[in-house]
Amino acid sequence: MLTEKQVKEILKDHCLNLRFHARGGQGGVTASNLCVESFDGYGVCQPKFGAERMGSPTESYVRLSANYDLVRSNEQVYVPHFVSVLDDSLLSEVDVTAGMPDGGWLIVNTTMNQNEVGMTIANKNLNIATIDATNIAMEVLGRNITNTVILGALIRVSHLFTIDQLADAIMTRFKGEIAGKNVKAIKRAFEETCLYENPGGVEIDFKTDTKVPWQQVSLSLPGYKELDPAGVWYCDNKIMRVGSDQVNTGSWGEWNIVWDEEKCTDCAQCWFICPDFAIITEKGEDGKFHMKGINTFFCKSCQNCIEICPVNAIHKEPKQGPGSCAVPEA
Repeated sequence: MLTEKQVKEILKDHCLNLRFHARGGQGGVTASNLCVESFDGYGVCQPKFGAERMGSPTESYVRLSANYDLVRSNEQVYVPHFVSVLDDSLLSEVDVTAGMPDGGWLIVNTTMNQNEVGMTIANKNLNIATIDATNIAMEVLGRNITNTVILGALIRVSHLFTIDQLADAIMTRFKGEIAGKNVKAIKRAFEETCLYENPGGVEIDFKTDTKVPWQQVSLSLPGYKELDPAGVWYCDNKIMRVGSDQVNTGSWGEWNIVWDEEKCTDCAQCWFICPDFAIITEKGEDGKFHMKGINTFFCKSCQNCIEICPVNAIHKEPKQGPGSCAVPEA
């Protein structure tokens, strides 16, 4: 198993990819958010939904690296080094190991042992970790939400962040007694995770699926260090008045995306999922960033933010009103 020191060295030159498999309502997306919020480095995360209903299979993705350039991508993770499965019934419905390189870690919420889990998957060169996250969730949290519990097992095998870092992220996202219970659950999961290292001793090839830094453009172009509006590479107007920040992508879509300040809870789900960095945020007096609106110049009304918003604080309106059938008679 990788040590904390080895992981830190790997993160300097590579991106570590994570994928979470869950069912709707189990908190897989929140788990991916917490990974980025806990990580001492650069990270991005995003969900993938099929039928958006309770119990349907969902996926969420995370990219983490100490190298800023390697996480500038909003595509889904195709080659995950660590896969967490929040519901073991998904093992027979979804190819949870798809794309995993030999030596990767499969973490499963289950009461099965590692040999039984191994019989359900195609890749026999993986390491397997099992945790009865459901039991911990019911005993500690009082409900079957296993997302934070599975992260305790992830810490055990990945060393991507510490229990204290995850606890800080949980205390920021949740409040009071709920936050305290979740911290207790991850600590218990860390201790109770069962590990099975593949006897073949295969090491993960972290070069697999690591993005070549800035292969599309030359590093000499201005602004390559910024996360610019509209998913950009350069935007310094003093040097070059060319770039995606000059393009009115907001004119592409047929809808106006409207934000309701009164309903918004500042959960930042829309900020995470927006492919064009069109979500406007401002740092408040409390030192935290808060949602302030939508940049209509860049928003091309993909509607991802509408689909992800948990409180219906974002809706769409047609840009063009109903047409007139005829000119009124004089």
